[in-house]
Amino acid sequence: MKKVIKPLDVIVLIILIALTGCKKSDSGTNPENPSTPTIPTGAINGLFTINENGGQVYFSQGNLQYQASTDTWRFAEHQWDYIGMDNENISPAYNGWIDLFGWGTGNNPTNSSTNDEDYDTFNDWGYNAISNGGNTLNQWRTLMRDEWRYVFYTRSTPSGIRYAKAQVNGVNGVILLPDDWSSSHYGLNSTNTYYESYSSNTISASQWNTLEQHGAVFLPAAGGRYGTDVYSVGSLGFYWSATYSNSDCACFVGFHDSTLHTDNRDHRKDGNCVRLVCPAEN
Repeated sequence: MKKVIKPLDVIVLIILIALTGCKKSDSGTNPENPSTPTIPTGAINGLFTINENGGQVYFSQGNLQYQASTDTWRFAEHQWDYIGMDNENISPAYNGWIDLFGWGTGNNPTNSSTNDEDYDTFNDWGYNAISNGGNTLNQWRTLMRDEWRYVFYTRSTPSGIRYAKAQVNGVNGVILLPDDWSSSHYGLNSTNTYYESYSSNTISASQWNTLEQHGAVFLPAAGGRYGTDVYSVGSLGFYWSATYSNSDCACFVGFHDSTLHTDNRDHRKDGNCVRLVCPAEN
């Protein structure tokens, strides 16, 4: 005896097929709709690969700054912003902002000791809650020396461009281009060339908006600090890594008008810039 398929059975069967299809689509296996990382609050919209395993990060929107009187951390409003000579006021009671820090002083940002042994332990600045960077503990971190090196020299990108010296809004520094950078976004001169001068690319604030919208990062030449003495503001850039070097030093990225190196060693007591990153998570 043949089984008669009733109209209600057909409707139920159609619903079951539809539900099964939805479940497959929601699993994230559809190659036409790949998952994309969520851009963290306070980050530049550009992904940078930092190791051969394909790990990627977002850079913060600006250099790290600290106000001792309110115990507040923040990122600079613009990528070209820096504090400069006011870092000479560094102290636990200072009510202004500072942005040149001794190595690993995430737990003691106003430390201005000129003894390297007072900076033996690395406490990442990113352990702190950054007021305009999500305001969450342990969201950000400092790149290691090898990760900085990978960003500058090793990444394989479709455009082949990784960095360029520049003057952005009148400020000297270095531009880092994200993994997916296209030369059609903005034409840069003398790319991937460490010995070129800042003036090889002169970029206005309005022009920089175009680069930033496509994920470009700018590291300003904000100078350095020794004790309470600030020097080379506007001409030299020093950016800490999280890598210990020896009993006196740690590793940092350094650049000026005719050179750029990612393997520099600096006394841990010296005050340098900090540019944090946030791991990309799907």
